[in-house]
Amino acid sequence: MICSRFAAQKARYWLPILFGISGLNAQTCLVLSPVVIAADGTASMDLSLYSSSGEPPAAVQWTFRYPASSISRLTVDDGPVLTSAGKTAICAGDAAAYNCLAVGGNAKAIANGVIAKVIAVLAPGVNTAAIQISNTLASSAAGYSIPISSRIMPVRGANVSSDCRLHPPPKGTAGSK
Repeated sequence: MICSRFAAQKARYWLPILFGISGLNAQTCLVLSPVVIAADGTASMDLSLYSSSGEPPAAVQWTFRYPASSISRLTVDDGPVLTSAGKTAICAGDAAAYNCLAVGGNAKAIANGVIAKVIAVLAPGVNTAAIQISNTLASSAAGYSIPISSRIMPVRGANVSSDCRLHPPPKGTAGSK
């Protein structure tokens, strides 16, 4: 009895550390590209998935958050990667948040690349708006949770490494389109 109590105490201290260390290897992330604003006040962005972990996700969930006074409408269309995986983005929201779920009726993994095309219609008189990504979740085809993070690219030309870190663009390309 004493041995099992001691083992349980050891496990209680070591398990959080072990789970934390395994989370350090999580290399799946959603990345929102820099905004391109058209003359009509619409802002377009691409949401991309990057996964270098052993098992890519078969389903992904995320929430766009934004100031209700800045964006009058947000739409999300399927990106080429979702389409090729036989999946679709199902979204619903309100004036300040838009929840999306990328799923399909198959067990195919979602490859790296653009999973969604995002269009934001800015409110009259607004020149810029901040969009954040939160509540990111991903799961494998077997239904296991895959750790996933989110990033927003601040400038054009930046890139994402295989460990989901953002890197600035090479010198002289920050303003290029």
